[in-house]
Amino acid sequence: MKTNYFLASANTCYGFKNCFDYINPSLDSYIYVLKGGPGTGKSTFMKTIGKHFEKKGYGVEYFYCSSDKDSLDGVRIIDKNVSIVDGTAPHTIDPTIPKVKEEIINLGEDINKNIKKHKQSIINLLDKKSNHFSLAYKYLSTVGKLFDIESALYTPQLNIDEYNKIISSLNTTKKGKRRNLFINFITDNGIEDFIKKNNFKNIINLTSNNYFDNAKLLNNLSQYLDQHNLEYTSFLSIYNSNFIQSIYIEDTSTLYLNSNTNFKNKSMINRLIKLAGKNIMRAKYFHKKVENYYINNMDFDHIDKTMDKLIRDIEKI
Repeated sequence: MKTNYFLASANTCYGFKNCFDYINPSLDSYIYVLKGGPGTGKSTFMKTIGKHFEKKGYGVEYFYCSSDKDSLDGVRIIDKNVSIVDGTAPHTIDPTIPKVKEEIINLGEDINKNIKKHKQSIINLLDKKSNHFSLAYKYLSTVGKLFDIESALYTPQLNIDEYNKIISSLNTTKKGKRRNLFINFITDNGIEDFIKKNNFKNIINLTSNNYFDNAKLLNNLSQYLDQHNLEYTSFLSIYNSNFIQSIYIEDTSTLYLNSNTNFKNKSMINRLIKLAGKNIMRAKYFHKKVENYYINNMDFDHIDKTMDKLIRDIEKI
């Protein structure tokens, strides 16, 4: 079965963008919402469950944290129509129909009360984390302004021949809805992605040497897929989430990709994104220090029992 690696949120040039509603698009899905602070084991909890069902041959989707490519925000067991997600800030989730559509699992209940001894240290670290995120978003906001200027100065042209070629070769009839997710994320090296990790069978690089021409083609392709009620995922742009960076049709494992970033202010944009990434990585550093306090004050044996019970419950579905 297919294993996918996506992001359900992103640090963008217009702030934090949350797409958690698209983790499990099915109306009859069931969602387990994990609560608990940093270091309570949410990511490991989800990874372990995902790997368990992978080994049993189920299709699994992993959703990574926008600020830490080694940490999970969610996992979806496709064939069970079940997802487990991190429901803490900045993507807070509360049940709408408890025990019918969603269920809370509070790992915070396994925190030792001794954590209170570290209150001031934790607060200081969280302040430093917040300051670095604030600075990162100032850099990203500047990138957004430069992107908007370039967008305003250029009238995109649709390559009708390329568009028609794509439409005629779609080779999918699978009905469904559009999902909005991300496949790119920001690090101190700039914008990185999970494209290679997903091992798509077909990657179609759009041919225009202008970002906005390719974006227009993807927008038109998206409209065509919507009109014909075809299932697909649109991976949104880090620069502006109103733009589609790429379109993925899982039925044929095909990715239509806008890989062109030849902006007029490319060097400045790249430098600002790297500066934003450096601050996101610094924020991650302080977040990890907070996690360490909690890791040393957790009852992980009880969490393991909670995880084993959840696995048994999902297996019964």
